[in-house]
Amino acid sequence: MQPGRPVGLHFSRRRFSPIPTPMQPAAAASPSFGADPASPDTEALLEAGRLSTLGELVRGLAHEINNPLFGMLGLVDLLLADLEPGSPDHKRLLLVKQSGLEIKQLSHALLRFARAEPDGIRIVSLHRVVDDAVELVRYTTPEKNVELREDYCQEPLEVRGSHARLGQVFLSLIVNAQQALPAGGVVTVRLERDGDWAVATVADSGAGIDPGIRKRMFEAFTTTKSGTGLGLAASSEIARAYGGNLTAVSSVGTGATLVLKLPLAGSAQ
Repeated sequence: MQPGRPVGLHFSRRRFSPIPTPMQPAAAASPSFGADPASPDTEALLEAGRLSTLGELVRGLAHEINNPLFGMLGLVDLLLADLEPGSPDHKRLLLVKQSGLEIKQLSHALLRFARAEPDGIRIVSLHRVVDDAVELVRYTTPEKNVELREDYCQEPLEVRGSHARLGQVFLSLIVNAQQALPAGGVVTVRLERDGDWAVATVADSGAGIDPGIRKRMFEAFTTTKSGTGLGLAASSEIARAYGGNLTAVSSVGTGATLVLKLPLAGSAQ
């Protein structure tokens, strides 16, 4: 082979899953020459690489924000101590401090997701996973005309899985629901227990899902928006890897509800 000569990559056509399970290791890829560079497996791996790079960028960006922000908030506190409470300047500085604290919360939310490596299977609190995802969505999505509601059961819901992977699932479900409401509306995130199962639903008040799309919405590269269409497919894979499932309930004109069911830790499921 001549130096500098372009080569193609070939990946097996078996089902791709980035999620390791006790019975099935994470999918691996072997390069060979002369294969189709536009195959679905190739696209999936390229997308995984882009997401990994994005995570590194987010971590670096968050640290770059935190360093000057720490100094700014400290200086604001010093200035506030020298001003008369209730004075116009004191009120203005309080607004500056509040804005700085909001940036700090956003930075911390980004770091939690960027640092969350795909750890092994362990017992995690579903309430905490969903709280982290909802907080990140609230601070980072531009859909200001979409109301995000939470309706959680009081009893703890502990499941076996990865906090990072499950966080990716809820982030994908909530963002998809918001994007289904271009004219505004309501997205409701609900957690409840059904016997030995934890049930999480993400419902939107949009136009619903076309039946033709609903049949294949959990297949890779199925999307009605710009992007790869890997979000819901990966979410479904993660649910199955942890013994659960992801389904959709929808009819045109009545909105869509995505239902994630996971066996509770300690159950016989």
